[in-house]
Amino acid sequence: MTTYSGEANPMRVMELASAYWDSRVIHSAHRLNLFTLVDETPLSAEELAQKTGASPRGLELLLIGCASIGLMHRDEAGRFSNTPLADTHLVEGRPRYQGGIVKMFDEWYGPWTGLEEAVVKGDAVVEKQHDHGEEATQAYIYGMHWRGVAQAQLLARVIDGTDRKRMLDIAGGPGTFTLHMCVENPQLTGTVLDLPQTLAVTREIINNYQLSERVETKEGNYLDDPSFGDNYDIALMSSMLNQESPEVLKQIMAKAKDALNDGGLMIVQEQLLDDDKNGPRLPAVIGLNQLIHTPGGQNYCGKEIMGFMEAVGFKDVHYVELPEESPFVVILGTK
Repeated sequence: MTTYSGEANPMRVMELASAYWDSRVIHSAHRLNLFTLVDETPLSAEELAQKTGASPRGLELLLIGCASIGLMHRDEAGRFSNTPLADTHLVEGRPRYQGGIVKMFDEWYGPWTGLEEAVVKGDAVVEKQHDHGEEATQAYIYGMHWRGVAQAQLLARVIDGTDRKRMLDIAGGPGTFTLHMCVENPQLTGTVLDLPQTLAVTREIINNYQLSERVETKEGNYLDDPSFGDNYDIALMSSMLNQESPEVLKQIMAKAKDALNDGGLMIVQEQLLDDDKNGPRLPAVIGLNQLIHTPGGQNYCGKEIMGFMEAVGFKDVHYVELPEESPFVVILGTK
């Protein structure tokens, strides 16, 4: 009998080729609101069929799929309930609800079928990214916030903000990193720069932290605004670099540098490729997502980002050591 081990196992090929099956299970279950429906009381496939209008046969197969990937339990009576993972992140109304993130990836499923076309063209195959309504935007921004809290707490511990007074968060989304920098440094105030629809949610999150007197929002567009203001001691670019081309990134960094006081600190935080550009997996596929969706976005390695920072005039550009479990790379530079 032939046995396989390690990289030669043919089942690994099947796992890679069918990986989207798991994605479609969570997408479909989320669309049918199954995780919220079983929140208070475990339900059978037949009971869920009555609530959703789906077929009992189809629902049972989908529920078994949810159980197989760790999202649901099935009891001896055949009723389904959420696992802690689904209970925490997939039930509507939970403080750490990630439904907006699930919806985003569900909507990207169609564009990702155009990956080959994007590779051949070398350009986006999506003319315009989806415009979310207020409810979807709120779910997405809160999802970004709760995904970012652990990294924000880590960043606030490893960056010395003791002698800094004002911080600018460029395309800051929920403002999570600025909020935790301000929690860690009581003398610090912050400004979150982003689009108006996003900032409506950001202000809610700021109020939840009871930091509205120290953290403000500023409506703007980092592409079009000629200036980000001035008199800042820290500028942050986090989780947005892969959306833009090298030339655009240098333009944004130059405007960030202009907004800083002499001696001001530039913080760049991103999920970056290793310098050999063979991985890790997440930044590698983020680059492909940007190829599909954006005119110039791509993945970068740390060496490239450091080169952009130095090209616009930042000095003492260097990495910050982070615990191994953090998926981010943090790079600092000084004006």
